[in-house]
Parts: sequence; C-alpha cells; structure tokens
Amino acid sequence: MGFRYKNCVIPSNPLVYNVFRMNLVSAGGIVYRKDADSIFIAVCGRNCPISFNLPKGTPEPHETRGQTALREVEEETGLRVQLGKYIDSVNYWVTNHPDYPGQQLRKTVYYYLMEPIGGDFSRHDGEFDTVDWVDSRDISNTLSFENEVKIVQKGISLVKGRK
Repeated sequence: MGFRYKNCVIPSNPLVYNVFRMNLVSAGGIVYRKDADSIFIAVCGRNCPISFNLPKGTPEPHETRGQTALREVEEETGLRVQLGKYIDSVNYWVTNHPDYPGQQLRKTVYYYLMEPIGGDFSRHDGEFDTVDWVDSRDISNTLSFENEVKIVQKGISLVKGRK
C-alpha cells in the first residue's frame, strides 16, 4: 500500500518515493570582467517568456560541481572561463519541471566566480536568445530572480576583496 507522510499516503513503489523526496542540483557561474570604473556580469536572456538569468545547469554523470559549472557556463555563454572561488548556493522550489509534472521539487544551485579566458557570446547555445555584459550596478534591475541578485552581490563583494 505505502506509508503516511503529513496526511498523505505515499505509494511503496521506490520510483515514486524517490521522486517525492528528490532534490534537484545545478551548478553555475558568475562570470565577471572589470574595467576601471565597474564590474560587469555575463547575463543570459530569453525572449519568451522574458527572463534574465545567470548561466547554470544540471550535472552530467560523474561530474563535480565545478566541472558542471564550467561546462554549463561555456555552453550557455559561449565563453571559455576559469573557475574561481565557490561563492554559495541558492535554494528554491520548482513546480513546473518537465520531467516531473505535478511534483514540487527543491532545487539547489551552487555558484562559482569565473573569469573569461576566451570565446565570445556569439558561440552561446540555443538555450538562451541573448548573452550580454551587464554593469553590476544595474544587476538588481536586470536579473529576473532576487536569489540570483543576492548571489551576484555576494560574488561582487568577493571580487572587491570583502566578505
């Protein structure tokens, strides 16, 4: 039959149980470049629905978080990047995941500082429509999600040498 959890009956089928308790994991980067006056952040954009985000994605089997972040950032921005300091993670609920319809899943994204060492935005994959540099002073008016704004602010403070 199954077992009870918070007034719900959970089927004893292991696949259903694992989906019920699954946490999604991704890794990504805050790619930055500095000039004399500001720090610029690579931001990926979608036209429909309109959304501006940091590059991130799902690990391949046997990848470390850092390897995932490097691969995903290169794919989504077209930049070759150097992995820097781990910044922190953000957590949020996903309710519209195409692989798990009807499920509410907890997602954790691990972010790293990164600097470009080659490539260019014209090489980005088709997941996003645009990739551009955004002045860090405008990041709170650009990114679509507050948790990404906060992680960028944390990353910028590391770049500037503060904690």
